Amino acid sequence: MHFGRMEKRFNQNQFQQLVELIENITGKPVNGKERALIVRGADEIDLVRSGLEETMVTAYHEIRDVMMAHPDIHDMRTAAFVAAINKISNDYTSLGIWR
Repeated sequence: MHFGRMEKRFNQNQFQQLVELIENITGKPVNGKERALIVRGADEIDLVRSGLEETMVTAYHEIRDVMMAHPDIHDMRTAAFVAAINKISNDYTSLGIWR
C-alpha cells in the first residue's frame, strides 16, 4: 500500500473522530456536506501542491536572504542568480572539484 493512501486514511479517521467529539460536546450534529468537507483526507494532488508550496516558500526566503546580505543586489532576479551560483559552488567544493 502506498504511503499516501495510509496517510490519507489516517487523516480521515482523525478528522472523523474530531467531528464526532465536536458533535458530542456541542450536542449539535454536523451536516453531511460539512462533514465530508472536514473529514476528507489529502489527495495526491493536495500533497503535491503542498510540497510545491513549501519548496517555493523556502526558495523565496533563501533568495531574500541573499538580497538582504548583499546591499549591491537590488532585485530578486539577481539575488536568485547569486543563490544558484552559490549552490553550484558549494556542490563543486564538496565534490572536490574546486578547492
